[in-house]
Amino acid sequence: MISAFASQASSSSATFLPPHVRPVAKAIHTPDRSLTARWVPINRSFIALTKIILRSAQEKFGLANLAITLRCVTQQGYKHLILVNDDQDVQITAAGCIEEIIISTDMPMSPACERLDARNAITLPVDLNQQRLGYLVATLSPASENGVEAGELAQQLAAVTEEFIGVIKRYQTRYRAIYVYGDQCYWIGNSQALRQLDQQITRLAGYSKPVLVNGNKGSGKIIAARALHCERHSDMVPFIESNCAEWQAGAATSILQSLYYYANKGTLFLRNIDKLPESEYPALQAFINHAVNQALANLRRPPVDLIMSTSGRDTSLTIPHQQWLSEISTPLDLPDLNDRTADIRDLINFFARVQSRQQEVQLSENIWQLLEKTTWQQNVYDLRRLIEQAASTTGGKLINDPVIEQCLAQHHHI
Repeated sequence: MISAFASQASSSSATFLPPHVRPVAKAIHTPDRSLTARWVPINRSFIALTKIILRSAQEKFGLANLAITLRCVTQQGYKHLILVNDDQDVQITAAGCIEEIIISTDMPMSPACERLDARNAITLPVDLNQQRLGYLVATLSPASENGVEAGELAQQLAAVTEEFIGVIKRYQTRYRAIYVYGDQCYWIGNSQALRQLDQQITRLAGYSKPVLVNGNKGSGKIIAARALHCERHSDMVPFIESNCAEWQAGAATSILQSLYYYANKGTLFLRNIDKLPESEYPALQAFINHAVNQALANLRRPPVDLIMSTSGRDTSLTIPHQQWLSEISTPLDLPDLNDRTADIRDLINFFARVQSRQQEVQLSENIWQLLEKTTWQQNVYDLRRLIEQAASTTGGKLINDPVIEQCLAQHHHI
């Protein structure tokens, strides 16, 4: 998406560039603040991730059951977690019905009163920004009753509530990014690799050094940069994205000056820096070194957050350039699809819904396992092309085993 803002940035940079040179950049519009998502949808992905966290804690602490209760509002048939202040509840009530939902390791929880015994349970509040969202309720097993003291267990379970709050904040970031970027801009799935990646991005949000995103094609480098930008900036500030492979030869200094100017108080994302000619690297090094030194001298966040990426893990960078990057930047390594095979089913169902409006893909367990064992050279790009071809083959009808086998054979994956 090239916005009017990006076009202005390119044309205005003529003061730095020769008239025939127009740096390629992508930017975002500044949307109406009222469009910012205030609620987190309690959808299948949210419930699945919550249950993963609960089950892990249940096994770790030997609990009979672990559940979380959440206040939500139902509007137009969809449940949303309430993330607004209490003084706005009147407006929420007018928009929909406030109710309580229970997500438990022992699903379904109906009726809840028969499954949660307050006399044999530990309850912890779940708070976000001094607002009560719900409660974490741990039902003790006979073994845990005699083993760990209630106070010690409550202290350990507090870490579970913190992890859950982290999930809510990441969902807030994801859904706010939808309004900002206008397209699918987050990872699909709940694999351990993705959860660790989300947590790493949250940690990096507090760093002032440039971030170098390392990943192969289709691993989500643009998604990572956008997620880091949204973690760092709650306000709508510029996000300028530029592909170094598309720059005019000999114009790196002028292009960088222009991009930096228009990314003021926001983020500048330089993609594929390994595609710059060798002759352009002194300009890139001087630019980034100046930005880093400026931030260090002021002892505060730089006026522009710098994010860089390479075209793949195996790049053509020289050893000196690799050493320089390791000194001035913090790495963010992205997993390949083969490192997150637990997400393949969610990804396929997502792409199928986009391509053919199907609710679910009906495949046998053998085909699912075959897809999970397949090597995807270009990661999610390969998987998306496979489903696009399958949807085209069926003409929008149900994608089944023979269709997937045929498409896999044509893609030379088996």
